[in-house]
Amino acid sequence: MASAFEARFTNVTRTPKFANARMRLGRYAFSPSKLVSDTALWTGMQSTTRGAERELDIHAQLSGNAYRFDARPNAPVPTRPGEQRHTIRLTQQAESDWLWHTAVQHHVGTMPPQSLNGIMRGLLLSAERPATTLRNDYRTTLPRTTAAFGRVVSLDSIATTAQADGSTLVNLKFRVDADRIKETFPAYAKFLRKYVESSKWRYRLTDRTGAEWFDVQSANKVVTMRFRSHDGRLQPIAGAARAMPDTLQITADALAKFGLFTVGATNLRGDFIHIDTPQERAWLLRFTHEPEWHLPLIGERLMRTPLKHLFAGEGVKFKLGFRATPGGTLSERALDLPVRESAIMRFLGNLGFTAMSDFAGAVEEEENRFLADTFKAMRADLAALPQVP
Repeated sequence: MASAFEARFTNVTRTPKFANARMRLGRYAFSPSKLVSDTALWTGMQSTTRGAERELDIHAQLSGNAYRFDARPNAPVPTRPGEQRHTIRLTQQAESDWLWHTAVQHHVGTMPPQSLNGIMRGLLLSAERPATTLRNDYRTTLPRTTAAFGRVVSLDSIATTAQADGSTLVNLKFRVDADRIKETFPAYAKFLRKYVESSKWRYRLTDRTGAEWFDVQSANKVVTMRFRSHDGRLQPIAGAARAMPDTLQITADALAKFGLFTVGATNLRGDFIHIDTPQERAWLLRFTHEPEWHLPLIGERLMRTPLKHLFAGEGVKFKLGFRATPGGTLSERALDLPVRESAIMRFLGNLGFTAMSDFAGAVEEEENRFLADTFKAMRADLAALPQVP
């Protein structure tokens, strides 16, 4: 798996068709009508009773020492570690209403998806120990990964508190510091300072009773993670121990700086569904409740109905997980995003494209190099571990 992700970030190249399509999609994602007639963009074009339907298929794999993205019709399902298939579909639902569906499949080897349960339990079990033991363990077990990832993110503090019922309350703090790489990755460091270090976000998982099961948040360059574990299984952070339900509620806050403005949303609520089948392990997030928006004054004047449309019906859906196929295990992610064209959506699209433009070029090249180095270090650490029969 580490090898597959290392390949994905190794000397990334794109064919001209896909390089052009990528920037066009980023520019007009919230104004889809500007894209439907661009015959050079899509690999498939057809009409339905409701209007236009467009598709862009991308195949990607490591060729030599470069990972190459190529837009082509009917890209195959990945069958080799590191190989990917991307599908981007745009469907018109009414005159100004559109639905984006994007899906990415990445071949990550032969690890059965059900093994993820054991991996997660092992990680939680490891946290049910004194902080000094935990810190020494990850440094000695994954020394190369710690050094590589620690160039930007380091584990600042660990607090593990034993509870009377045998569970452990865990509080981890990670520090993000782009200055550590300003000499070796100057463009990436500048981007992280501008967009990541200044951002604030929080994700909380709760059940129907309001009990909190997981909490992670970021502010002032510090990411704080809180959870409670017993025998490698999550428990409510407070209250009586019990089995975690398959469906929880996720509440998200996300705020970022764009020039003089702070933009984002708070109190975004949705369902967090754990999918556990013999062939698949995944999380499905479904958001059908409009959040509280934080926009500049011009955005506040333009909003309301078009933004409500995002959460109508099926709402926004995001899925992330692993699936077993005859050709191996695929990591999969998929997003369904409804869009109603309007002035406010164009405004938000322009903000997003500003960040995308800042990322393209030197920043992305340096980030790819940083991540390839990190996964290479992880691969070496995992290969050095003693094999358990």
